Amino acid sequence: MTHKAKIDWWILAALTVGIVAPLLSGKLWITAPLFLAVGICGYPQWYETSEEGLVVRAGLLRRVIPYQAITFVGPCGQEPAGSPCRHVQVRYGNYAGITIFPANYDAFLDDMATRCRSLSRRGEALAPQFA
Repeated sequence: MTHKAKIDWWILAALTVGIVAPLLSGKLWITAPLFLAVGICGYPQWYETSEEGLVVRAGLLRRVIPYQAITFVGPCGQEPAGSPCRHVQVRYGNYAGITIFPANYDAFLDDMATRCRSLSRRGEALAPQFA
């Protein structure tokens, strides 16, 4: 299943100001490389649960995280309780992790719960099962 990434309004606002301001001053040579770099590195962005693992796509980068390596999926802890902003931290291996921002947090968590057999639902997160 493919999950779209949510884009924060403030990121769009910052990119717009960063692109429009040099254009208004006639500095197109500054704007074009910036726009190209941001576009290549950040778009498209989506997350897919495939047979091989969680696929994280951000621009030209594609990372596959095997389900058996995932040790935690849940809120990253930076948002206040009850916040509509729902960043997801996916920890894997001993010390690795990635923070993602799916458009539909609950659908993403439900999908990951069906794929990660070693994790169980603990409130807003998926954590290791203990015997």
